[in-house]
Amino acid sequence: MEDELIKIWQSSPQAEQIKFEKSRLMLDMESSLNRIHRGWKYMVIRETLAGVIVIPVFAYTAYTHPFTLTRIGSVLIILAVLYILFRLLSIDRQKPNNYAETYLDYLYRAREVLGIQKKSLDNVLYWYVLPTYPGLIVFLLGFVHIPEKINIILLGFSTTIAMTIGVYFLNKRAAKKQFTPRLRKIDELIQTMEE
Repeated sequence: MEDELIKIWQSSPQAEQIKFEKSRLMLDMESSLNRIHRGWKYMVIRETLAGVIVIPVFAYTAYTHPFTLTRIGSVLIILAVLYILFRLLSIDRQKPNNYAETYLDYLYRAREVLGIQKKSLDNVLYWYVLPTYPGLIVFLLGFVHIPEKINIILLGFSTTIAMTIGVYFLNKRAAKKQFTPRLRKIDELIQTMEE
C-alpha cells in the first residue's frame, strides 16, 4: 500500500507533490505540538494535585500552630501556590484551535502559544520559585526560638535551595530541548507555507 502511494505521488504533477508535502509537514507538526501540549497538561495536573495537598496542610498549620511567624508563613505559602496555579491554568487555556483556522493561522497561533510556554519555563525562577521563598522563610523562622529545631530549619533551607536549583535547570533544559526546536520548525514551516 505504501509503495503504491509513493508511486502515485511520484507520478503526480509537481504542484500536487508540493501540496502533499505541505500536508505531511502539517501533520508532523501537529503531532509534535500535541505531544508538547499533552506534556504541559500533565505538568498542570501534577502541580494542581500538589496544590490540593499543600493548601490544606498549610491551612491547617495556619489555623492550629501557636507561633505567629509560622502562621504568617503558612498563609504566604498558600497565596504563592494559588498564584502559581492561576498562572499555569491561564497559560494552559491558550491552545491553537486547529479546526476553524487555515494552516497558516494555526501555525501563527501555535508559535504564539509555544512562545508563551517557553517564556514561562525560561522565567520559572520569577513566577514559580521566588513567590514561595518568603512564605517558606517566614514559616521556618517561626521555629527559630526552639533550639532543637535549628537542624530542621537548616535542613529545610538546604532542601529548598536544592529543589530550586533542580527546578530551574530542569525547566531551562525543557525550554531548550523541547520548545526551541519546535519553534524553529514552525518558523520554517510558516516560511514554506508563505512561499
